[in-house]
Amino acid sequence: MLDALAGTVFVFLIILGTVAVCYVFMLKLLLPKSSGRYYIVIPFDSGCSDVRKNAYGMRIKLNLLGDENRAQIVVLDKGIGEDEKKDVSEICTEKNGIFIVENEKIGEFLNGRI
Repeated sequence: MLDALAGTVFVFLIILGTVAVCYVFMLKLLLPKSSGRYYIVIPFDSGCSDVRKNAYGMRIKLNLLGDENRAQIVVLDKGIGEDEKKDVSEICTEKNGIFIVENEKIGEFLNGRI
């Protein structure tokens, strides 16, 4: 009985590992092969309460895709609250690749970098 249970768990882990390897392989195969830098602009207004979570979640997704060195995340401040702005400014660093920019200054921010 114990051998059958151990065998079932072992087969499940093999299948799970195979699916994970296939997922990573397909992800790398389907990614665009451009070598340029790009910006992801995420607009937030006063009704948003999870700005930090969304911005950092996007950074984690880019790390998963392997684009952490090419992509920059711009949090577009369209009137977010001071508490949210303070939270986002804690993770907004040049090294982290997350920037917070006010709505009126987005043009000059992007013109200086593109």
